[in-house]
Amino acid sequence: MSCYRDKALKELVRDASALIEADRRVVKAIVESDFESLPTLISEFREKKIKVQSGLSEFPVVEGVDDSAREVLARVQRKFPTDSVIEELKRTVGEEGSLYELSDEEAWELGSDLLYSWISHYEYVRNIFKVNTLILRTTIPPSLRQYILEARNCFALEQNNAVISMCRAILEAATKDLCEKKGFFEPHREKVIEINPEVFNQLIGAISSGKLKRRAVKIYYRDACPGLFTEIGQSTQTKLFESFARQPT
Repeated sequence: MSCYRDKALKELVRDASALIEADRRVVKAIVESDFESLPTLISEFREKKIKVQSGLSEFPVVEGVDDSAREVLARVQRKFPTDSVIEELKRTVGEEGSLYELSDEEAWELGSDLLYSWISHYEYVRNIFKVNTLILRTTIPPSLRQYILEARNCFALEQNNAVISMCRAILEAATKDLCEKKGFFEPHREKVIEINPEVFNQLIGAISSGKLKRRAVKIYYRDACPGLFTEIGQSTQTKLFESFARQPT
């Protein structure tokens, strides 16, 4: 399985590099007023982008890659100049929809390996394309990798409440891993550990500060508890959130 993923990752990096080059060719054609070649170049860009998106859908996390591969994979998840060109062309001619809207044939081909019996593969593929892949220099524990995979699949399967719960679990697992790596406490083999919320807030403070800490606190104590905060009201939400964010580290 590891050999297969290594091979797939190498192919993905190669395809991502080809996509970046395809974007450059489109830009060059526009700069040089080579409008005769432009339709073909845009079509090639589209095909390569869908291929890269399909490849990324197999990797909820890419870890342990060098800086070059990391930059390439991160780049293809951001907007390209060609994307802006396509948007402008579509506005000019008054077309609706997206160039990247999959045809029935494309959705069938890409979704066949990802299909769940109780959801349309059209929905699954289109949703999975909306989720970015995490690109990391370091490695993460298998349990954290699995949580990220599950959150990704829950989103693709439109299980939104499950996504919220998994985001909270991911934050807990990531905090636990960082605390262990920093030597704050000994590694714990159990996947599930009961942590008092106040203690967990201190752990967040130990590994983060400033905007990162406030964002982590917001995710853990507000975004990941929608049911709780719907019941207690906006004013109480604000007071609770601010009290956690102000706690000393």
